[in-house]
Amino acid sequence: MLRWFTNNRIGLTVTGSFLLLVCVLITSLLNQNQLTTRPDQVPLRTGPGISYAQTTSLKSGTKLVVLEKKHGWWKVKRGDKNQSGWVASWVANNTHLKTVQSMSEATIVLDPGHGGSDTGALSIDGKHYEKNYTLATATVTKKVLESTGARVLMVRSTDVVVPLLHIPRMAESEKADAQISFHFDSSDSNNSASGISQYYYNENSRPLVQVLNEHLNNLPLENRGYETMPYLVIKDISRPAVLLELGFMNSKKDFSYIQKESYQEKIADDIKAAMIQYIDSIRNK
Repeated sequence: MLRWFTNNRIGLTVTGSFLLLVCVLITSLLNQNQLTTRPDQVPLRTGPGISYAQTTSLKSGTKLVVLEKKHGWWKVKRGDKNQSGWVASWVANNTHLKTVQSMSEATIVLDPGHGGSDTGALSIDGKHYEKNYTLATATVTKKVLESTGARVLMVRSTDVVVPLLHIPRMAESEKADAQISFHFDSSDSNNSASGISQYYYNENSRPLVQVLNEHLNNLPLENRGYETMPYLVIKDISRPAVLLELGFMNSKKDFSYIQKESYQEKIADDIKAAMIQYIDSIRNK
């Protein structure tokens, strides 16, 4: 009899533990599919992207049920109304923004040129590599763009080689609103050229290159303008993409700017201003 009670107690304990575990798992799964908006004025759209129409804006603290996820956008249903739509997950979850800005829903991919064994151009004294300055400039730009709430992705964030044909994959898979590649130029002989240039290839990238060209006129180096060029990173891509040449590594004048943090910060600020104008022009288009 004692053995029966002991075995029964053990059985009840195991059963109770199992049921508790099931409840915890169910609660966890339910919580994973729930979302409470943090900033104010979170746009609710008809599809997963800023080009889709906005049906309403959600106040901070709106409870949502997540129905579907697609390249960073979540299809949700409001808990208080029979209404569904899409929100940018990084916007709805943002703990720093009080109110959503026009740029907040944008996805921007930054491509710091070269990296690893691919050093890029050398400075005029042969001691500095282009790859280090593209990464530094892109990193500063990422921080500045993120201040708007935008989702900013880096093709590389360390000193590694990324094959050219792989570079557009991130922008494609994440349906980026823009891809910006950072480079510094080099001429055949030292001090024979100076200035910045912008390049695009596909027609859907023309508005992006034009607005960047306009705002980069504020830099201390001459803006040589923009033109089409079949660079792989901006050619084999369906998303809007540009390549920026932001000065000549083997120009004494240009390199005196390139190596300064203040110049990199100025580039970042100008790109931010350009992207705000660009994103405003394509939202709900």
